[in-house]
Amino acid sequence: MGKKAVVVGLVALLWFVGVVGSTLTIAIRNWDYDTLDPHISTFTQSMWMINMFTDTLVRIGPDGKFYPGLAQSWEALEGGKVWIFHLRPGVKFHDGTPWNADALIENFRRVLDPETKSLRFIDKIRGIEAMEALDPLTVKLVFKEPTPGFLLSISEPICGFLSPTAFKDPANTKSPDKLKGTGPWILTEEVYQQRVIFKANPDYKWGPDFMDHQGVPFVDTVVWRFIPEDETRLTALMTGEVDVIDEVPPTQVETLKSDPDFNVLIYIKPGVAQVYHLNAQLPPTNELAVRQAVNYAIDQKTISEVIFHGTRPPAYGLFMPASPYYNPEVESMYPYNPEKAKELLEAAGWVDTDGDGIREKNGRKLVINFITYPGFVAEAPAEMAQAMLREVGIQMDITVTTGSAMMEQCGMVDSAYNSCLCGDSAVDTAMEAYYFCHSDMIGVFNFSHYATPKLDALIETALRTLDENEKQEALFKIQKIWMEQALCKPTVCASMVLGVTSKVDGVKFLLDGTPTFYDVRIQEP
Repeated sequence: MGKKAVVVGLVALLWFVGVVGSTLTIAIRNWDYDTLDPHISTFTQSMWMINMFTDTLVRIGPDGKFYPGLAQSWEALEGGKVWIFHLRPGVKFHDGTPWNADALIENFRRVLDPETKSLRFIDKIRGIEAMEALDPLTVKLVFKEPTPGFLLSISEPICGFLSPTAFKDPANTKSPDKLKGTGPWILTEEVYQQRVIFKANPDYKWGPDFMDHQGVPFVDTVVWRFIPEDETRLTALMTGEVDVIDEVPPTQVETLKSDPDFNVLIYIKPGVAQVYHLNAQLPPTNELAVRQAVNYAIDQKTISEVIFHGTRPPAYGLFMPASPYYNPEVESMYPYNPEKAKELLEAAGWVDTDGDGIREKNGRKLVINFITYPGFVAEAPAEMAQAMLREVGIQMDITVTTGSAMMEQCGMVDSAYNSCLCGDSAVDTAMEAYYFCHSDMIGVFNFSHYATPKLDALIETALRTLDENEKQEALFKIQKIWMEQALCKPTVCASMVLGVTSKVDGVKFLLDGTPTFYDVRIQEP
């Protein structure tokens, strides 16, 4: 073989494995994500990008089993009150700082520091009362109470580790300087609401065992772009401007599937469904009859079929059927029945006395102030729900704002909103119950502003027990109580609907629905 043929063959091989300038461009809707700092972020879409440049202590595979991450092995003692982690040797952060016991402890200290204002990561480790480096690669964590679900909690992408050298340097004010992980890609640029760019980590060799490889990513550069308009995002995919998009418009799914130049990947997630949380403290949703009427009046099956063409199946409870410990009893609690909704409202004293179609009581109109985020997946169902509620005499006023503003305004203790749309993708059902149903989370994520000592006790049982039957019983009861009190109106299940060019192979999903591009190969022309 001649020298020229060898060079040509080598170049072809390098293109295939992705080390000579291959670029993957991803466009998503959520331009209003909060931050790429895993210690602080609460956004699902942030987690997709955080997963690119950080690693977690343990990984959860598609089979639901735990695999080594930054920890090679671990031990649980005293029923999960004491955890010992044996860390992976030879790992360095992107700035050269070694990964070791001290780095783990410094990360946890930052998360626990009130100045950090951690909202999700902190709840995974809040019960820690002591941390000790037994040797450079061994850490002992002691909790106040048994925490048997700790592995599941810290396997989520939000629990990524950062270089203490980088985040402790006050001169590092830009995210690419401050956010140095150990992951397969290095964060090199963030222009908020425009683009985020990652470059392959040439030293990476500790990918999860359940992936196709464990070394350097096949793609050299990954560019995330933010295109909030659904049709514009789809056009960018079809013209080759981008390689992957999220939230393919439901009306275009079958068309895209039939085109050999594209693939559609659909993954139904676990976690909290896309529900309309109902504020139990603010009139008129402080009345059980009103909340129950909302549940009977809105037909989630029609929303699923008409708006989402079945790509987002109907939801019937706080959690989605793919969630561990899902209680199927909730599915029969509120069948679509607008006449039942009218009966409940009449019995509660809500009547239409002036003939305008909206009920009143004590001089007050039956108006629900609803807040949501922009985009077809949120606004179109809200408009359909608005029409359904109007049929039973309820006026639903819709406010559209950014996702972060929605969560802040509906979560605050003195919220002026009766309802908001918010779900969450996660595999830790007990922790999700804590976020959305516990008294500790009123003012944060408990958008229903409802909690009782009984519910709190059930949640604590689900978080602490080692008995699987006891955990399931507690979580089943939580779900049933939540719907008996009609504290949310379920609409549809969350799903990942990705449009992908056919030249891209290897896009996968983690168990919680996070898209991962670690195994992606790009077939160049």
